[in-house]
Amino acid sequence: MPIAARWRSLDRLPAPRGRDALPGVYELADADRCVIYIGQSATDVPNRLRQHLAKDGCVAQRAVFWRYRFSRIPQADEADLLAAHAVRHGRVPACNAAVPLVRGARRRWVERSTSR
Repeated sequence: MPIAARWRSLDRLPAPRGRDALPGVYELADADRCVIYIGQSATDVPNRLRQHLAKDGCVAQRAVFWRYRFSRIPQADEADLLAAHAVRHGRVPACNAAVPLVRGARRRWVERSTSR
């Protein structure tokens, strides 16, 4: 399920908040409002978006809009959003290079038992 919030222009990111940070998950979209990137920030989403825009890459070149949802567990919510997007569209968004691994009970057991 995509984030149920209105698209906002990246031109109008909120000012840095300091203590009143906005942790959560976010989606970035191109001019046609097609999702091109799904991400998360445990500290502050607008600051994370500024980091994306400062680097030369897929996000900085194509992103025009963003939307956000508060999350206490942004990593898990990001993985859920990526998985739901992949189910709906058959792939992850164009600018998401790294895809979180799905770890079932067996995979966790193998990782724990072989890491020693």
